Amino acid sequence: HNMKQITANSRKQLILENLKKTGGIKISELAGKFGKSRMTITRDLDELATNGLLLRVHGGAVSNISRGYEPPYFSRKGLRTVAKQAIANMANELITEGNTLILDVGSSTRELAQLLKKRKNLTVITPSLEHAMELAGNSLIKLIVTGGIVRVGEMSIIGPISENTINEFNVDKAFIGAGGIDLKAGLTEYNTEDTQVKKSIIENCKQSIVLADSTKLGNVTFSKVIPLEKIDILITDSEADPSFINGLEGKGIKVIIAK
Repeated sequence: HNMKQITANSRKQLILENLKKTGGIKISELAGKFGKSRMTITRDLDELATNGLLLRVHGGAVSNISRGYEPPYFSRKGLRTVAKQAIANMANELITEGNTLILDVGSSTRELAQLLKKRKNLTVITPSLEHAMELAGNSLIKLIVTGGIVRVGEMSIIGPISENTINEFNVDKAFIGAGGIDLKAGLTEYNTEDTQVKKSIIENCKQSIVLADSTKLGNVTFSKVIPLEKIDILITDSEADPSFINGLEGKGIKVIIAK
């Protein structure tokens, strides 16, 4: 019995790892992979869903964790934060006084929000309640929060109202997070509603700047946001694979490596 327990648990662990990479999994594929019945896999997925680790969809499951959503502040310490801070520092240098910005949801953009707190004479539009709270204390920044429905967990503001707010503005620079960046699939995300908001952001900025640490490169997640051609600048960290960076530059993206 004990052996069975261990295999069931490690199987669930593998399922989650698989899901983290792909953003979506099918029961039929998992059954084949693990040599188990569909019923067993279904049970695994149901159990993981009950524990809030994934979302069940017809025939499988998707990640309920937007962009590999990092858990709340207290348990997030040290999760590639150094790389993200370096990326945010580079991003901050691209911003000049008088700029109008969109600050997308995400953990790298959150680091940028921290830095923007010390700036003045900027207009910042954000669909993130978390980023808005960071910036709300600075009276020298004009802060605009999009309207819409709040997605608990990621604290992102989604839906048509959010998209419409963004469509009202022409901004200089948009700082965008990503679930994955892939040479073929482009920029992808875990959550379809966040994806819709991102599409609006991309359409309404003069310059799109994607902040993605090296773990995101080569990743493909569940929902397609945009082809790479629409990205102007990508800021990543020094662990990024040089051949991948060449591939991005080949598609006309300026890549900045944060040191």
